[in-house]
Amino acid sequence: ARLLRRWSDAWLSRPNWATPQMLRNLNLVALVLIFVLLVTVILSLDSIFPAGNQTADLRIGSVVDEDIRAPRSLTYVSQELTERARQAAVDAVAPIYDPPDPTVARQQLDLSRAILTYIANVRQDPYGTRSQKVGDLKMIAAFDLPEVLLQRIVELDDDTWRTIEGEIINVLERVMREPIREPDLASLRDQLPMQVSVRFDSRQADVIVAILEDTVRPNQFENPDATEAARLEAAAATEDETRSFAQGQVIVRAGTRIDEIDYETLQAFGLLQPQNLGGQTLLRSLLASLTILLGSGLYIMRFQPVLRRDFQMLALLVVLFLIALLGAKIFAGSDQFYLYPAAAVALLFVSFVPVEVAIIGGLSLAMLYGIITGGSLEAMALAGFGSLVGAVSLRRAERVNTFFIAGLMISLVNLLVVVMFNIDALSNGESGRLGIFVIFSVLNGIFAAAVALAGMYVVTLGFNLPTSLKLVELSQPNQSLLQRLLREAPGTYQHSLQVANLSEQAALALGANAQLVRVAALYHDIGKMLNPAFFIENQAEGVNPHDQLNDPVRSAAIILSHVPDGDRLAKQYRLPARIRDFILEHHGTTVVGYFYKQALDQAEEPDTVDIEQFRYPGPRPRSRETAILMLADSCESTVRARKPTTRQQIADIVGEMVDIRLRDGQMDDADLTTRDLKTIRTIFVEMLQAVFHPRINYPTLPSTRRPGIEAPAAGRSAADERTEPEAAPEVQAVPNAPLDETPLPEVPPLRRVAKSTQETKAVNANGDKDSERNPSEMEQDGNGT
Repeated sequence: ARLLRRWSDAWLSRPNWATPQMLRNLNLVALVLIFVLLVTVILSLDSIFPAGNQTADLRIGSVVDEDIRAPRSLTYVSQELTERARQAAVDAVAPIYDPPDPTVARQQLDLSRAILTYIANVRQDPYGTRSQKVGDLKMIAAFDLPEVLLQRIVELDDDTWRTIEGEIINVLERVMREPIREPDLASLRDQLPMQVSVRFDSRQADVIVAILEDTVRPNQFENPDATEAARLEAAAATEDETRSFAQGQVIVRAGTRIDEIDYETLQAFGLLQPQNLGGQTLLRSLLASLTILLGSGLYIMRFQPVLRRDFQMLALLVVLFLIALLGAKIFAGSDQFYLYPAAAVALLFVSFVPVEVAIIGGLSLAMLYGIITGGSLEAMALAGFGSLVGAVSLRRAERVNTFFIAGLMISLVNLLVVVMFNIDALSNGESGRLGIFVIFSVLNGIFAAAVALAGMYVVTLGFNLPTSLKLVELSQPNQSLLQRLLREAPGTYQHSLQVANLSEQAALALGANAQLVRVAALYHDIGKMLNPAFFIENQAEGVNPHDQLNDPVRSAAIILSHVPDGDRLAKQYRLPARIRDFILEHHGTTVVGYFYKQALDQAEEPDTVDIEQFRYPGPRPRSRETAILMLADSCESTVRARKPTTRQQIADIVGEMVDIRLRDGQMDDADLTTRDLKTIRTIFVEMLQAVFHPRINYPTLPSTRRPGIEAPAAGRSAADERTEPEAAPEVQAVPNAPLDETPLPEVPPLRRVAKSTQETKAVNANGDKDSERNPSEMEQDGNGT
């Protein structure tokens, strides 16, 4: 104790012991301890808080290994059988009805006379056509007759119709005199043809019966109070049911499940007295929690560095897992364990963490569920296989229907597991019980999908996490932040779209979170909105604000500021923290090479130039997804700047950018392999080749346009005239790249910044404006792109 106190005093006396990393480690340790403690407590609830005569060995639904015999003779009152007898007596009491209500018959007769009067008026309309009359009859809300009968009504002569009217009133009055109950209404309607006089032919009788079917109504109604009183009286009159056993008589046979009656009998004999197994249960629970912690912890530490650093996400996963484990404890102990939606944990996890983590979480819960159910291999298989199939089926949870597809897959595997473990029930005469288990297991999958979907909505709304539904919402073009980026920095917006396409395809090829990468790419440069004119893609033709500054340090500071500015905007618009990681890491700790070289050229003593003034704050990419975005961002901007004309030139540029990032150490924390980088290069070259492909220079053709339409310029196709802007004169560019990748001899073309919201709406999908204006108008305003 003295040594421990001395060590702790020495540690706490250190001036900077409470570093952010140390605090994160302490939080992680606290989370681990809480997890182990609560898992142990939940698994050991029966031992810590014993409830009645329950034990882990004998419970409802468990299968006994050997015959259980009565230790003595005993007769006892069976509450279970008595309750069943009372329920049978209650069910045997028929509903009690009040006397027929005569007002119902009068109301229906009045309604029928009104309908018949309306029909007669429609029939006698001298100006209405047959189709108009049929349409008027369709408007009668009291009944819904087929059109063929309505046409028949219109076609009948007046004498026949008057006879039909009288028959309808007579039959309705005769029928409504008798008591009519709701359960008897269908059979009464079936007997209506027998009530119609035989003097009418079948066509006329069909009209009469059709109208009567819609006007006959019940006139005798159940009295719920009297019915309930009679049922209570029947239940009170039920005698207690008793069970008698002789000494040595078999209570439960080997190989059978313990049902509610058997469990009650065992309690009556005192065979369910708790044994002294509390210490063993606690030890078993502690070992189980440590096993899960060791397995899942090692995987996260080794293969999920991003999740390892995200304490909020880890805490959320632990809380959800503990809630699921507590639900397992509640469901266990009866046949209801077939209904426990264990796979919901995997479905919910896969919505915001990698599928591998979701599978580990589902299998861990399955193992604990097996322990809770007394080592039931069936329960463990039901939860484990369901979680595995559910997580794999829901790999990309981007739509609501994918949850229910995954639920159907879980139901299918549950069905197979239940039949596999209970196939002997077919030969034991328990097929009905097997059918119930099958129904429960099928409902399990649907229930799991519903619980996971509801949980994802709660998590999305409550914790602002990048779940699949949240990412789908953020990717919509009508998002306010994206609309603002389009209006204020249209060039940056188009660049973000290209980077999003590149990043998404690379992430799909690597098995990374492609949806997250694409959405993050759309927002990675939102900080440029605060100073859009200082970035080359947004500059007006011939206007470069950096030339007016003539200060490389200030220019670099403006360029560098788009990263912290983007982080502030992300906080303001409540973007998930995972999206903010992309904003902070997509430049890593690279150097704004253009202005750094400019500062070296202007300085009398280059050694006095501090390179840190030109370096992005970082951090470097710490996940595969952010590394993919960094490479896509640099490759797209450099290819656009250098304007390669062949596939090989694009491949050389992509390879150069990847090598530069590797040599600069930007990929050190990204967990990308050499094979991954090779795949990324291949994807980028294919995508960039499709975007920056060369165009054919068509020869000059005689004008084939109609008079009044100006022909395109020589050497250009009509499609090029519509879609390609005029080449702008090159000016001094300000690329956002480190020094060793800055293409000084070549600069990218400039684009005109939209001057108003109306002009912004005219920007086409390639980021160019005035695509629908003719060349003469573009020359007049002097700002054609």
